[in-house]
Amino acid sequence: MTSSCDIAVIGAGVLGLSVAAELRARGRGVLVVDPGGPNASSVAAGMIAPAMESLLDPWEPDPVGRAAVLRAARDLWPEFAGRHGIELIRDGVDWIGPDADGVIARLALLGFAAERTERGVFCPEDWRVDPVKALAALGQGVERLEGRVGAVRVKGEGWQLTLADGSEVSARAVVLACGTTFPELPEAVMRALGDVHAIGGRLAFAKLRLVERPARFVGGYAVPLGEGTVIGATMEAGGLLAEASGLQDTLLERACEALGLAEIGPVEWRMGVRGATADGLPLTGEVMPGFHLALAPRRNGWLMGPTVAGVVAAAF
Repeated sequence: MTSSCDIAVIGAGVLGLSVAAELRARGRGVLVVDPGGPNASSVAAGMIAPAMESLLDPWEPDPVGRAAVLRAARDLWPEFAGRHGIELIRDGVDWIGPDADGVIARLALLGFAAERTERGVFCPEDWRVDPVKALAALGQGVERLEGRVGAVRVKGEGWQLTLADGSEVSARAVVLACGTTFPELPEAVMRALGDVHAIGGRLAFAKLRLVERPARFVGGYAVPLGEGTVIGATMEAGGLLAEASGLQDTLLERACEALGLAEIGPVEWRMGVRGATADGLPLTGEVMPGFHLALAPRRNGWLMGPTVAGVVAAAF
Protein backbone atom coordinates (compact mmCIF):
# COMPACT_ATOMS: atom_id res chain seq x y z
CA MET A 1 0.00 0.00 0.00
CA THR A 2 1.32 3.44 -0.92
CA SER A 3 0.12 6.78 0.46
CA SER A 4 1.35 10.30 -0.10
CA CYS A 5 1.71 13.54 1.82
CA ASP A 6 3.37 16.92 1.55
CA ILE A 7 5.69 16.65 4.58
CA ALA A 8 6.42 13.43 6.48
CA VAL A 9 7.68 13.81 10.06
CA ILE A 10 9.42 10.71 11.41
CA GLY A 11 9.02 10.62 15.18
CA ALA A 12 6.28 11.60 17.64
CA GLY A 13 8.35 12.94 20.51
CA VAL A 14 8.27 16.57 21.56
CA LEU A 15 10.42 17.77 18.65
CA GLY A 16 8.53 15.79 16.02
CA LEU A 17 5.10 16.83 17.25
CA SER A 18 6.19 20.44 17.82
CA VAL A 19 7.38 20.62 14.22
CA ALA A 20 4.21 18.91 12.96
CA ALA A 21 1.93 21.20 14.96
CA GLU A 22 3.76 24.31 13.79
CA LEU A 23 3.69 23.23 10.15
CA ARG A 24 -0.01 22.40 10.40
CA ALA A 25 -0.71 25.80 12.00
CA ARG A 26 0.97 27.38 8.98
CA GLY A 27 -1.29 25.50 6.58
CA ARG A 28 1.07 22.71 5.52
CA GLY A 29 0.00 19.11 5.01
CA VAL A 30 1.80 16.90 7.54
CA LEU A 31 1.89 13.17 8.27
CA VAL A 32 3.62 11.95 11.45
CA VAL A 33 5.00 8.42 11.18
CA ASP A 34 5.84 6.70 14.47
CA PRO A 35 5.64 3.19 15.98
CA GLY A 36 3.50 4.49 18.84
CA GLY A 37 3.85 3.79 22.54
CA PRO A 38 5.92 5.62 25.17
CA ASN A 39 8.99 7.56 24.11
CA ALA A 40 11.64 9.66 25.85
CA SER A 41 9.42 12.75 25.69
CA SER A 42 6.36 11.08 27.20
CA VAL A 43 8.26 9.63 30.18
CA ALA A 44 10.12 12.88 30.87
CA ALA A 45 9.30 15.35 33.63
CA GLY A 46 8.32 18.07 31.14
CA MET A 47 10.74 20.65 32.51
CA ILE A 48 11.43 23.92 30.72
CA ALA A 49 14.44 24.74 32.83
CA PRO A 50 17.00 27.18 31.44
CA ALA A 51 18.11 28.38 34.87
CA MET A 52 18.88 25.04 36.50
CA GLU A 53 20.31 23.56 33.31
CA SER A 54 22.64 26.55 33.03
CA LEU A 55 23.59 26.33 36.70
CA LEU A 56 24.17 22.59 36.91
CA ASP A 57 25.57 21.98 33.45
CA PRO A 58 27.51 25.11 32.40
CA TRP A 59 29.03 24.87 28.95
CA GLU A 60 32.51 26.28 28.58
CA PRO A 61 33.95 28.49 27.31
CA ASP A 62 30.81 30.67 27.36
CA PRO A 63 28.31 29.61 30.04
CA VAL A 64 26.65 33.05 29.98
CA GLY A 65 26.08 32.79 26.23
CA ARG A 66 24.67 29.28 26.59
CA ALA A 67 22.35 30.48 29.34
CA ALA A 68 21.10 33.22 27.02
CA VAL A 69 20.33 30.62 24.33
CA LEU A 70 18.34 28.49 26.77
CA ARG A 71 16.52 31.52 28.19
CA ALA A 72 15.54 32.65 24.68
CA ALA A 73 14.18 29.16 24.02
CA ARG A 74 12.10 29.38 27.21
CA ASP A 75 10.75 32.77 26.21
CA LEU A 76 9.13 31.29 23.10
CA TRP A 77 6.95 29.04 25.23
CA PRO A 78 4.08 31.35 26.30
CA GLU A 79 3.05 32.18 22.75
CA PHE A 80 3.71 28.62 21.53
CA ALA A 81 1.71 27.08 24.38
CA GLY A 82 -1.18 29.45 23.82
CA ARG A 83 -1.30 28.74 20.10
CA HIS A 84 -1.30 24.98 20.55
CA GLY A 85 -3.48 24.65 23.64
CA ILE A 86 -0.79 23.57 26.12
CA GLU A 87 -1.02 24.42 29.80
CA LEU A 88 2.21 26.14 30.81
CA ILE A 89 2.95 25.78 34.53
CA ARG A 90 5.10 28.64 35.82
CA ASP A 91 5.69 27.61 39.42
CA GLY A 92 9.47 28.00 39.43
CA VAL A 93 11.97 25.65 41.05
CA ASP A 94 13.58 25.14 44.44
CA TRP A 95 17.27 24.38 44.84
CA ILE A 96 17.73 22.21 47.92
CA GLY A 97 21.40 21.85 48.61
CA PRO A 98 24.61 23.42 49.80
CA ASP A 99 25.99 26.91 49.14
CA ALA A 100 22.70 28.73 48.69
CA ASP A 101 24.37 32.15 48.52
CA GLY A 102 26.82 30.88 45.92
CA VAL A 103 23.96 29.44 43.86
CA ILE A 104 22.15 32.79 43.90
CA ALA A 105 25.34 34.55 42.82
CA ARG A 106 25.96 32.12 39.95
CA LEU A 107 22.37 32.37 38.76
CA ALA A 108 22.62 36.17 38.79
CA LEU A 109 25.80 35.96 36.71
CA LEU A 110 23.95 33.77 34.21
CA GLY A 111 21.07 36.26 34.06
CA PHE A 112 18.47 34.53 36.26
CA ALA A 113 16.61 35.87 39.29
CA ALA A 114 16.65 33.91 42.54
CA GLU A 115 16.03 34.40 46.25
CA ARG A 116 17.02 32.74 49.50
CA THR A 117 14.58 30.39 51.24
CA GLU A 118 14.71 28.33 54.44
CA ARG A 119 15.52 25.20 52.43
CA GLY A 120 17.89 26.78 49.93
CA VAL A 121 17.04 28.89 46.87
CA PHE A 122 13.91 29.63 44.88
CA CYS A 123 14.16 30.56 41.19
CA PRO A 124 10.97 31.62 39.37
CA GLU A 125 12.45 31.29 35.88
CA ASP A 126 12.07 27.55 35.26
CA TRP A 127 8.67 26.34 34.06
CA ARG A 128 7.15 23.01 33.08
CA VAL A 129 4.36 21.19 31.28
CA ASP A 130 2.61 17.89 31.84
CA PRO A 131 4.40 15.89 29.11
CA VAL A 132 1.59 13.47 28.28
CA LYS A 133 -1.04 16.22 28.08
CA ALA A 134 1.30 18.47 26.11
CA LEU A 135 2.06 15.74 23.55
CA ALA A 136 -1.67 15.13 23.17
CA ALA A 137 -2.26 18.85 22.56
CA LEU A 138 0.53 19.04 19.98
CA GLY A 139 -0.85 16.01 18.17
CA GLN A 140 -4.40 17.36 18.04
CA GLY A 141 -5.56 17.32 14.43
CA VAL A 142 -2.22 16.07 13.07
CA GLU A 143 -2.53 13.06 10.77
CA ARG A 144 -0.59 10.07 12.07
CA LEU A 145 0.48 6.73 10.67
CA GLU A 146 1.54 4.02 13.10
CA GLY A 147 4.56 2.14 11.89
CA ARG A 148 8.33 1.93 11.99
CA VAL A 149 10.20 3.45 9.08
CA GLY A 150 12.78 1.03 7.70
CA ALA A 151 14.24 3.13 4.89
CA VAL A 152 14.05 6.61 3.39
CA ARG A 153 15.18 7.06 -0.21
CA VAL A 154 15.14 9.76 -2.86
CA LYS A 155 12.27 9.28 -5.29
CA GLY A 156 12.11 11.69 -8.21
CA GLU A 157 11.90 15.19 -6.74
CA GLY A 158 10.70 13.88 -3.39
CA TRP A 159 11.15 11.05 -0.93
CA GLN A 160 9.89 7.54 -0.36
CA LEU A 161 9.50 6.06 3.11
CA THR A 162 9.35 2.27 3.31
CA LEU A 163 7.84 0.94 6.53
CA ALA A 164 8.69 -2.31 8.28
CA ASP A 165 5.43 -3.88 7.06
CA GLY A 166 6.32 -3.11 3.43
CA SER A 167 3.92 -0.19 2.98
CA GLU A 168 5.22 3.03 1.48
CA VAL A 169 4.72 6.75 1.91
CA SER A 170 5.66 9.29 -0.75
CA ALA A 171 6.47 12.79 0.51
CA ARG A 172 7.70 16.01 -1.00
CA ALA A 173 9.84 16.60 2.11
CA VAL A 174 10.91 14.70 5.23
CA VAL A 175 11.70 15.79 8.78
CA LEU A 176 13.70 13.26 10.80
CA ALA A 177 12.79 13.72 14.47
CA CYS A 178 13.40 10.31 16.02
CA GLY A 179 15.78 9.26 18.79
CA THR A 180 18.95 7.37 17.98
CA THR A 181 17.63 4.32 16.11
CA PHE A 182 17.59 5.51 12.53
CA PRO A 183 16.13 3.93 9.39
CA GLU A 184 18.26 3.27 6.34
CA LEU A 185 19.15 6.74 5.08
CA PRO A 186 21.17 8.33 2.27
CA GLU A 187 24.89 8.58 2.98
CA ALA A 188 24.81 12.38 3.15
CA VAL A 189 22.19 12.23 5.92
CA MET A 190 24.12 9.62 7.85
CA ARG A 191 27.21 11.80 7.72
CA ALA A 192 25.20 14.67 9.23
CA LEU A 193 24.10 12.33 12.02
CA GLY A 194 27.62 11.16 12.78
CA ASP A 195 27.89 13.25 15.95
CA VAL A 196 24.63 11.98 17.46
CA HIS A 197 25.06 9.66 20.43
CA ALA A 198 22.60 8.00 22.80
CA ILE A 199 21.87 9.03 26.38
CA GLY A 200 19.72 6.70 28.44
CA GLY A 201 17.56 8.03 31.24
CA ARG A 202 15.51 6.44 34.04
CA LEU A 203 12.87 8.17 36.12
CA ALA A 204 10.97 6.92 39.14
CA PHE A 205 7.24 7.67 39.31
CA ALA A 206 6.10 7.80 42.93
CA LYS A 207 2.41 7.64 43.78
CA LEU A 208 2.76 10.19 46.57
CA ARG A 209 2.99 13.93 45.97
CA LEU A 210 6.32 14.67 47.61
CA VAL A 211 6.78 18.30 46.47
CA GLU A 212 4.41 21.11 45.55
CA ARG A 213 6.72 22.52 42.88
CA PRO A 214 9.87 21.22 41.16
CA ALA A 215 12.90 20.74 43.38
CA ARG A 216 16.50 20.26 42.26
CA PHE A 217 19.16 18.71 44.44
CA VAL A 218 22.65 17.32 43.95
CA GLY A 219 22.33 14.50 41.42
CA GLY A 220 18.59 14.65 40.76
CA TYR A 221 15.21 16.35 40.88
CA ALA A 222 11.63 15.83 42.03
CA VAL A 223 8.73 17.22 40.01
CA PRO A 224 5.01 17.02 40.86
CA LEU A 225 2.94 15.27 38.21
CA GLY A 226 -0.75 14.70 38.76
CA GLU A 227 -1.18 13.26 42.23
CA GLY A 228 2.33 11.83 42.27
CA THR A 229 5.95 12.80 41.77
CA VAL A 230 8.59 12.19 39.12
CA ILE A 231 12.07 11.59 40.50
CA GLY A 232 14.89 11.73 38.01
CA ALA A 233 17.09 11.20 36.31
CA THR A 234 19.99 9.05 35.25
CA MET A 235 22.27 10.00 32.36
CA GLU A 236 23.57 6.74 30.89
CA ALA A 237 26.08 7.34 28.12
CA GLY A 238 25.60 5.06 25.12
CA GLY A 239 22.02 4.16 26.01
CA LEU A 240 20.35 2.30 28.85
CA LEU A 241 22.72 0.15 30.87
CA ALA A 242 21.91 -3.54 31.19
CA GLU A 243 22.35 -3.39 34.97
CA ALA A 244 21.37 -0.14 36.63
CA SER A 245 19.98 -1.09 40.04
CA GLY A 246 22.84 0.80 41.70
CA LEU A 247 22.02 3.96 39.74
CA GLN A 248 18.36 3.68 40.69
CA ASP A 249 19.10 3.12 44.37
CA THR A 250 21.47 6.09 44.44
CA LEU A 251 18.90 8.36 42.82
CA LEU A 252 16.23 7.45 45.39
CA GLU A 253 18.70 7.84 48.26
CA ARG A 254 19.62 11.33 47.07
CA ALA A 255 15.94 12.26 46.80
CA CYS A 256 15.22 11.00 50.31
CA GLU A 257 18.15 12.96 51.75
CA ALA A 258 17.26 16.17 49.95
CA LEU A 259 13.56 16.02 50.77
CA GLY A 260 14.06 14.87 54.34
CA LEU A 261 12.23 11.58 53.88
CA ALA A 262 12.86 8.21 55.48
CA GLU A 263 11.58 6.50 52.35
CA ILE A 264 9.70 7.32 49.17
CA GLY A 265 7.51 4.23 48.98
CA PRO A 266 6.80 2.13 45.91
CA VAL A 267 7.87 3.61 42.58
CA GLU A 268 7.43 2.66 38.95
CA TRP A 269 10.57 2.99 36.85
CA ARG A 270 10.23 4.33 33.33
CA MET A 271 13.01 4.84 30.86
CA GLY A 272 13.84 6.28 27.48
CA VAL A 273 16.76 6.99 25.19
CA ARG A 274 17.38 10.41 23.69
CA GLY A 275 19.94 11.66 21.24
CA ALA A 276 22.64 14.21 22.02
CA THR A 277 25.36 16.06 20.15
CA ALA A 278 28.75 17.36 21.24
CA ASP A 279 27.44 20.89 21.87
CA GLY A 280 24.36 19.70 23.78
CA LEU A 281 21.93 21.51 21.47
CA PRO A 282 19.45 19.98 19.01
CA LEU A 283 20.56 19.11 15.50
CA THR A 284 18.47 21.02 12.95
CA GLY A 285 18.74 22.05 9.34
CA GLU A 286 18.27 20.85 5.78
CA VAL A 287 20.96 18.27 4.96
CA MET A 288 19.67 17.32 1.51
CA PRO A 289 17.05 19.06 -0.64
CA GLY A 290 13.79 18.39 1.15
CA PHE A 291 15.35 16.43 4.03
CA HIS A 292 15.42 18.21 7.40
CA LEU A 293 16.69 17.26 10.86
CA ALA A 294 14.98 18.01 14.20
CA LEU A 295 16.54 15.75 16.80
CA ALA A 296 19.17 15.07 19.48
CA PRO A 297 18.14 17.63 22.15
CA ARG A 298 20.03 15.83 24.95
CA ARG A 299 17.84 16.44 28.03
CA ASN A 300 16.35 19.73 26.84
CA GLY A 301 13.75 18.41 24.41
CA TRP A 302 10.83 20.16 26.07
CA LEU A 303 12.72 23.40 26.50
CA MET A 304 13.82 23.48 22.85
CA GLY A 305 10.54 22.35 21.26
CA PRO A 306 9.27 25.78 20.09
CA THR A 307 12.74 26.82 18.93
CA VAL A 308 13.26 23.73 16.79
CA ALA A 309 9.70 23.92 15.45
CA GLY A 310 10.22 27.52 14.38
CA VAL A 311 13.55 26.82 12.68
CA VAL A 312 12.21 23.86 10.71
CA ALA A 313 8.87 25.43 9.81
CA ALA A 314 10.61 28.56 8.53
CA ALA A 315 12.42 26.44 5.95
CA PHE A 316 9.19 25.53 4.16
